Amino acid sequence: MAETPSSKKRSPEEIQADIEETRQRLADNLDQLKAETTPQALLDKAKRGVSGVFIDHATGELRKERVAAVVGGVVALILVRKGVKARVRRRELARLKEVVWVPVPRSSVNPVYASMSRTAAELAPPALPSAG
Repeated sequence: MAETPSSKKRSPEEIQADIEETRQRLADNLDQLKAETTPQALLDKAKRGVSGVFIDHATGELRKERVAAVVGGVVALILVRKGVKARVRRRELARLKEVVWVPVPRSSVNPVYASMSRTAAELAPPALPSAG
């Protein structure tokens, strides 16, 4: 069997030196990881990432097409949200029209309250324009 460098007999001092070297490398790696994971370092890394999307680091110029795409996306999101809200509101109004109105004769209501009451026509919501 051929003898490889790892199969040679090593002295305890060599083993101890390897252990110390490995321990030192591990300590250096931990120090580096600790420095890279501080809140400020993470914030700086995130800023560089975001600025890399919108700023060309080679020329230092703003990437207008990417800014326009993001602005367009935000505007589209706002418009979709408004449309969904309007649709929900139209459906709620349609359901309110289905509520059964039970009129109470004014003669059976206290005269003070009867003067404050309104008719069904006054309470009805305005007619929505047809989508047809």
